[in-house]
Order: sequence, then C-alpha cells, then structure tokens
Amino acid sequence: MKKQLLSVFLISTLVGAGSLFALDFSVRINPGVAIPLKEYYKPAVNVTAQADIQLFDWVTVGPEGSFMLETPENASTPLTFLYGGLGLGVYHNIFSRLYFGVGGAAGVYNFSFQDENDKVKASDFYWRGYGEFGFRFNPSVTLSLNGGYTSFLKSNGFGSIFTGESKSMVSGPQVGVSLKVTLSSKKSAKNACYATIQQDSEIFPLYMQLYKNNPVASIILTNGESAEIKNVTISFTAGKYTSSALKSEPIPMIKKMKSIPVDLLVDFSSDLLSFAENGMISGNLVIEYELLGKKKTATQGIALSVSNRNSYIWGNTESLAAYISPDTPEVLEYAKYVAGIARNHLYSGMNRNVQFAGTMFEALRTSGIVYSGDKTTPYSTFHFGEEPDYIQYPLQTMDFSSGDYDELGILYASCLESVGIGTAFIPVEDDFLVLVDASLKPSSAGNHFESTDNLVITDETVYFALSMASFDSGFTASRKKGAEEIVRILQSEDAVYEFVETHYAWNNYPPAIYTGYGDVLQRPTQSKVEELFQNVVSEYVNSDLNAVIKRVQKSGDPNKLGMAYVRAGKYDQAKAEFTKAASGGSVSAMNNLGNVYMLEKEYSLAEKQYNQVLAIEPENKTALKGIENLRSILED
Repeated sequence: MKKQLLSVFLISTLVGAGSLFALDFSVRINPGVAIPLKEYYKPAVNVTAQADIQLFDWVTVGPEGSFMLETPENASTPLTFLYGGLGLGVYHNIFSRLYFGVGGAAGVYNFSFQDENDKVKASDFYWRGYGEFGFRFNPSVTLSLNGGYTSFLKSNGFGSIFTGESKSMVSGPQVGVSLKVTLSSKKSAKNACYATIQQDSEIFPLYMQLYKNNPVASIILTNGESAEIKNVTISFTAGKYTSSALKSEPIPMIKKMKSIPVDLLVDFSSDLLSFAENGMISGNLVIEYELLGKKKTATQGIALSVSNRNSYIWGNTESLAAYISPDTPEVLEYAKYVAGIARNHLYSGMNRNVQFAGTMFEALRTSGIVYSGDKTTPYSTFHFGEEPDYIQYPLQTMDFSSGDYDELGILYASCLESVGIGTAFIPVEDDFLVLVDASLKPSSAGNHFESTDNLVITDETVYFALSMASFDSGFTASRKKGAEEIVRILQSEDAVYEFVETHYAWNNYPPAIYTGYGDVLQRPTQSKVEELFQNVVSEYVNSDLNAVIKRVQKSGDPNKLGMAYVRAGKYDQAKAEFTKAASGGSVSAMNNLGNVYMLEKEYSLAEKQYNQVLAIEPENKTALKGIENLRSILED
C-alpha cells in the first residue's frame, strides 16, 4: 500500500509539472561507496539513478532509484537494499562551467537477505541528503563529485516519521561521482543567439549623430543555445553608411530560450545624407557572447527603415538647429570670404556683429539668394502640423539659390556661425526670425541701438532679429520687420513662441554636415562686398546710431557724446567732444582722444595724449596699454 501511494504521487507530480512547462530533463548515474555507521557493517557499493525535470533554471525535481550491496562481517551472503523515491534539489552554474547542487530525496526501500534456506525481506521508508560539485564539459554533459548522508528507517507507519517515533535501521555517509546528461524540450532550430527587430519610427538622417546615444530600434535577443549565455553585446554595420561598429553595453546573462530587449545604437557616417528618398538600409547585426566560457559570434542580416535626408517633423523646435551647419565646407568658404573683406574695413567702436551680419546678409542677396515659397510643403502651413516637412540643407539652398523662410534662415545662420557670430531663431506664424548675437553686455544695449524694446536681452547678451519674410527687401528692412515681430511677441499674451539659442540646441542636436557640391554660389567681387559693407554701415548709422547720438546729446556729457560719435564712425566730431572734456581735466577723455588718434594712425598725437594721462596718473592702465600698443605698432 505504501508503494502504491508513492507511485501515484510521483506520477501525478511529474505529469503535472511536464504539462505546465517546456523544460530541460536530466538523467544522472551516481556510482559510489556507502559507509554504514553500524557495527559489523563494511563500506558498500552504492549506485543511484536520477531522472529530473529542471524548473526555473535552478530547481530539480524527479524520481530516483538506488541499490546498495552490503556484506557484513562474517556473513556469507550480501544484504541488498533497493530503494526509490522523489528527489528535490537546487543548483547553480558558477562561472559557466562549474556546477554546484544540493538536494534531498525520500521514499521507500526494500531490504532482502538470504540466510541459508530462509530469505528475509522488509520494507520501510528512507531519506537522504546530498551535495555535489562538478564541471560542465558542454551544455549536455556534467561530471561531478558528490557526497551525502542516507538513513534507512524502522518506523511504525508513515506518521511516525514526523512524530520522531521512527528509528534508524542503518545510516551513514555516501561518496561518489555523478555523470549527468541533460536533454532539453526547449530547443531552437537556429541553435544560436538570434534577434528580431522592433523599429517604432524611421531613422532621420538629420539626426545621424544622435543615434550613437539614442536607439534607432529595439533588438529582441533570444538565446537559442543549449545553455545560458553571458556578456552578450550587439553592434550594427552597414558598409559606407556606418563609421564604426558601436557595441552595446554587455548583458550579463541570458538564460536558455529566454528573450531580452536591447537598444540598438548606431554610429552612422555622413553617407546617410545621401538618402534622397525614403528607403531601407541593409546591414549586419553582430551578436557576441560567451557560451560556457567560449566566445561565440552570430551574424544576422537586418534592414532598417530610413526617411529621406530632408524629412523633418515639427514639434521639438530645438531640433531644427541640426540643419544649421557652420562646418559645411561650401558654407564655411563663402562666409570666410565675405567676412574677410568686411574685417578689413570695420569701424572700431561700432558693433562688429552688426557690421558682419549686415554685410553677410547683403552678400547672399547679391549672390542671387531669394525667397521662394515651397508649394509642396509650405513653411507657413507645415511648421504647425505633424506631417513630415521637407527642409533644405544650407548647401541645397545655395545650390538652388532660393528657399522658404526657414531655409533662408538656416543658410544665413550657418554663414554667421561659420565666422563666430552666435545666432538664435524663433519660428512665428508667417515668418522665421533669425536673431544675431550682438556680443554686448545687456547694460550696453542702449549705446548701440535706437531702442532696447525690440531686442531679445538675456542674462548674458543681446540679440537683434531679422525677418526672413523680408529677406528680399534687404538687411535694414529685414531688421525693422524683425524688430516689429519681437515687440509683438513680447506683448503677446495668448501665443507661446519658442526662442532657441543655436549653441545650446547643438548640445542635443549636433549639426548635420551635408556637403559634396563644391562652390555652388557665385561670390560677389571684392569691390562689391566693400560697397555692400559701406551701405550697411551707413544705414545702421542712420537707423540707430544717429538716434543714440541725439539721446546722449541731451545728457550734456561731452565724453559720453564723444563715445557715441566713435560708435557711429564720426571721428572728427568725437575728437571735438573729447577735447572739450579733456580741457576740463577728464582723464578718461584724454585716453579716448588718444584712442581716436590711434584709429586714425596719428601715432605721435596719440602718444602725446597717453603721456599727459601718465603725468597725472602714472599707473593708469588704459594709458599704459595705449603706449604698449603704440610701441608694438612702431616696432613692426
């Protein structure tokens, strides 16, 4: 009856477990030696066979069967112990190849002994505990050393085991070896680690540099090997479209037939910008991992969906900064050419960035750049929508000699950034504003502009705005319209406008350099650039600096008025005002007068002024610096 009950229990347990899981099965043969701790008993041969189901990759459960052959002292025939039951254990694979396990089992045994003509039989319960440590030759074969303790009980029924009334007939330790063979119902036809790809959105070439830190897709790795794998990495290469094989962070372990998602990061090359249409990139996904300490590599072809290079979806306006690319060779060469001519004619004291920005603006117009509304994806409609917009790179606008408001602004900002002038931008309903960093302290804005109400003033600098809707009307008209838009924005209570500073935006959205055309825009001649420069300066003086002069005249301070004249390039008037102030004993006016003489290359007069200051204040830093500059010029 005892054996029948145990058999029913074992069968129901195994069937239930097998129906719930697709698991690994193992068979073990454990030959060894038992050392009964009883008088007259000697070490005996012991063999145990186990058939286990492996649960959760760390638990084993299954039946076992054993026999022990013992020949006591002075006995002519051996005693035979046949026993079997249900075992339960836990195990762990250390460093892939090392195996460690502990467990126990309980069941019934049958004892038989032939004494001359009489055959003695008995049966009862047994239990045993064991531990083992071994080496996995491969995922299927493990050889271990094991040791444990077995006790054959003499009981008064099953309940006496738990009440402590049972006694040990014989018990003692066992030692031996174990050969374990693992068979799996969890099999993969690929017999390797393999991947499936989940790409939620297309790759935008504009953001190619971002994909080194932001995933292009999620890769679902499945371990199809016959054991757990460790230190798993993935990388992707696609010929000319990638610069390097960028590896993912290692995954410590993936259990057999388990899956885990991994972010796919890609180091794209500038060739990604050759995608003129939506398409696919085919490449190789390389999966590297360790199986039982041995390095393995699986290569799998995958395809990634790529949008065309000009595709842009509005929403995060900061990302538009990726189009502003000052290092595009064609843009850089053009901008340096124009700025180089302007630099030779700059008015000292007058805001340098206004002079450069105005000359660059007019040079682009003279080279043939004009506004041309995009009829397919017009800026005024698409920058409010969610549909993909088509936006030109600076080089394309140069090549086509035209662009929509945003494209003109991107080209213009790229040219300014190429020569070290900071920019920002604000998209508005029917316009695109490019803001130019005047490189002024906020407190100095009123010394260079008619009004500060139409400027964007931050904690660090001052920006003036240019309207791309008025691009064809020239720099002065564009600046006037831009100023009106800034006033409207600052006074608006309903709408929210995004002010994006290009340099800050580049921290998140680096420039995409689209190049390869060569010189695509006709440069104006040097004499033409010089003419444009003088026109810009004249218009700036008339629109802003004359108003500043009038404002300062009301203060009655000749030194301040002289500085206003210097900023307007009116050096004769400036000298007259500084002379007035100097005659009243103003050391500052004396230095300023010396500075004007330096601008006019009247070096002897400049030296005289600096020496007058030093006679009054021997440690005056401005005068000492003036003398130092003067000597440097004369020595050259």
